[in-house]
Amino acid sequence: MAIIKDFGVVLRQYDAGESNKKLVLLTRGHGKITVFARGAKRTGSKLAIELFSYNEFVIFDGGDFYSLNSVVPIHIFENIGQDYDKFCVACCFLELADKMVLASMDTNEILNILLYSIQELLRGRHTPKLVFAVFAIRLLKEEGFAPLVADKYVQTGENTLWLSDEIAKALVYIMKANLKNLFAFKTSNDVSHGLYIAARAFLYENVESEIKSLDMMIGD
Repeated sequence: MAIIKDFGVVLRQYDAGESNKKLVLLTRGHGKITVFARGAKRTGSKLAIELFSYNEFVIFDGGDFYSLNSVVPIHIFENIGQDYDKFCVACCFLELADKMVLASMDTNEILNILLYSIQELLRGRHTPKLVFAVFAIRLLKEEGFAPLVADKYVQTGENTLWLSDEIAKALVYIMKANLKNLFAFKTSNDVSHGLYIAARAFLYENVESEIKSLDMMIGD
């Protein structure tokens, strides 16, 4: 048993009694963990956490369970909830990370992808759907589900998706770019839409369970 300090985000939270919560955290040093937050539902609780925020957590490690002792917000991604499309995409980020990341995985790179993607949503340089596509494609790559790009088609498991040269090049860039340059590109509306359609196709093939937050997004 020990006290540990780590940094990360909340992927999911749910009630655990009248005043308590359980939180699924994506952390830098301890992967994806579930912690018990006693009294987190009470007004003014020190364990109340903004969903779209990067935090410092102090956690009691009980060996077979984790209990949250304190949380200090490092950065709160304000205004996400003020734009419906951005909010839906940010919800998709959290749901995908929760569904695809296993408890035993090294999550530092995935956490960085998540943080860069939320920041990009707020910058507004690209449409929310393009930011979603970039996040989903890069997350799949990090999870070992990188699509095989060959000329104008992409092989994803048993299926083949035909793409334009521009979409194929953008797809390769997204999978290979340094994270700091992940969104440092310009593209046409047609390419953006093609990447979005491709990302959804890749997800439906590689994520076994339903992605509920995808249904919140307007149009296809």
